[in-house]
Amino acid sequence: MALIVAAIGPVAGCAAGQRPAMTLDAAREARSSYRLQLDDPDRRLAWRDAMIGAATAPTDASFDLLALSGGGADGAYGAGVLVGWGQSGDRPVFEVVTGVSTGALMAPFAFIGAEGDAELQAAFVDGRSSGLLRNRGVMAFYGPGLFDQRPIRNLVEQSTSPSVVEAVARAHRQGRRLYVATTSLDSQSQTVWDMGALAASDLPDRRARFVDILIASSCIPGVFPPVALPLDDAGRVTELHADGRTTHNFFVAPEEALLETDLFGDAPGHVWIVINGRPEGRYITTAPSGLSVAARGLDAMMKASTRLNLIAARQ
Repeated sequence: MALIVAAIGPVAGCAAGQRPAMTLDAAREARSSYRLQLDDPDRRLAWRDAMIGAATAPTDASFDLLALSGGGADGAYGAGVLVGWGQSGDRPVFEVVTGVSTGALMAPFAFIGAEGDAELQAAFVDGRSSGLLRNRGVMAFYGPGLFDQRPIRNLVEQSTSPSVVEAVARAHRQGRRLYVATTSLDSQSQTVWDMGALAASDLPDRRARFVDILIASSCIPGVFPPVALPLDDAGRVTELHADGRTTHNFFVAPEEALLETDLFGDAPGHVWIVINGRPEGRYITTAPSGLSVAARGLDAMMKASTRLNLIAARQ
């Protein structure tokens, strides 16, 4: 491990030098119409009001929140659940949908309802999402990720058509909410994006920003290159963002709001959580190689985090 760090350290230093330095104050001062800045009390109150609005104006007499977790290749499980649920006729219209990592890629389709099922099945169930790991060869040592980002970008751009973005915007205008979480590598914290507000905005590049956030949420640090996301509408301030699962495998509410006792008001309803993968450990004989040990260790950490998230969601 020391040899690897020594080998890539100079490269990482060169890569870091290509980004202009930014302070925490500059990041906090950047204002966005679709990035939730919940460390600001006024923005936190506005977010809470939006959630209560969604909770008290259900489209089918029941407030339903859907949280879709990360899970990598196990995302086909969640997609299959949603498609089968829709075919059964019992799937509700979700007033709030949240997505992390693989769950972020599915979230827009779950949010727009039945019209998104065909694309959801094509992208995740029928095999279009296979073959996303394209090795960059020796170039992997000279960049921010071992694998090429283009396959996953092509998948997201193909799936997230202008009509999908417009459908998200329509649902947002009805009072429903779609949130996606990424991890800021600069602040080492979860960032939550109001995807409906972005889709319904007047920003000329709203679809490109929409796609970039979905890609960022699913890019495992070091495996896929992170994505530079603008923190303000003008695009003058950016941060590097990566897999939302790095900080939380799923979320019912952003961590700044978890202590709210009346988060959704008095509206009755349901919180549905779809875990892509198994939250409990699975016993196998681990190969004594660096990659196997690292993969098993990371997987154990993610499973433990998922179990803690589930406990917190029940409180």
